[in-house]
Amino acid sequence: MLKDIRHKTLMLGINMVCITGFLLTLMNTQANQSCSGFIKDKTLLTLTKRTINKSNDIQLAYTRKIIMKTSYPIVISQPYKINNEGICRRVPKITCIVMVHTSLNHFERRRNMREMFNSTYYSPNIIRVVFLMGLTNNSTLQTMIEYESLVNQDIVQGYFMDTYHNLTNKGVMGLKWITDHCRNAEFVAKIDDDVFMNFHRIFGRLKFIKDRRKYLVCNRINANSNFIQRGINDKWYVHRDDFKGFKFYPFTSCSGLAVFISIDLVPLLYKAALISPFFWVDDFYLFWYITCKDSRSYSLWN
Repeated sequence: MLKDIRHKTLMLGINMVCITGFLLTLMNTQANQSCSGFIKDKTLLTLTKRTINKSNDIQLAYTRKIIMKTSYPIVISQPYKINNEGICRRVPKITCIVMVHTSLNHFERRRNMREMFNSTYYSPNIIRVVFLMGLTNNSTLQTMIEYESLVNQDIVQGYFMDTYHNLTNKGVMGLKWITDHCRNAEFVAKIDDDVFMNFHRIFGRLKFIKDRRKYLVCNRINANSNFIQRGINDKWYVHRDDFKGFKFYPFTSCSGLAVFISIDLVPLLYKAALISPFFWVDDFYLFWYITCKDSRSYSLWN
């Protein structure tokens, strides 16, 4: 089984454009990005005739004021439903903590990932994996998850429903968990549970930026290249009040297929999430919106 996984990993690794061939350019994305005024927090801002009739400038200023006062609408200070605190603490130093966005019923995918990441295949590098998930109303499925966690001790479950529109919640929970429990890792890999890659190649590619501070490595999505989907039935539907007047996302972001984050940047991203209005498209929220909430610069490698 492990041999088959390695073969699949090598093949898929060739196709991972975000890592295997594109560590080419360094750019500072902070200098010309301003994030205020693009996302309206539906929990605090209700557009009435009074606000609609205001000029655009006044509306934008009003939105900025709202954003400055807004807390993350999910109560992420709640205790976890399941929390395996010792994932990273069992060893003094970890090369990479792999933060996997997984669905509750993807048992086989998690099993395959465990065989890969928990083996000695990547020695002397040390990899640990944490599987992030939300809640289910299915008591049988929840019991299976709790047993899986008891056996493998690598699951973190938050107090939000595990749905497609809650992926942002899952991502912010991961930032919080790593900030609290895994600061001994060199860097973080955020991937989905259908992504397998050759970490030997990744370690080699990341070696030359290993000592840099506050970096993201990803498949960069250039500004004004990603169409904003407005159709109510679109997969990535965005309400007309968000990015109002824009047809394309106006700033550089990352594809969330695989993103690598220096460990020192993670608590800054989590801190920024605490003051950022909710936006359900997780890739854009996690890897553009909250990054621009921090005034300090970071580096985005493509």
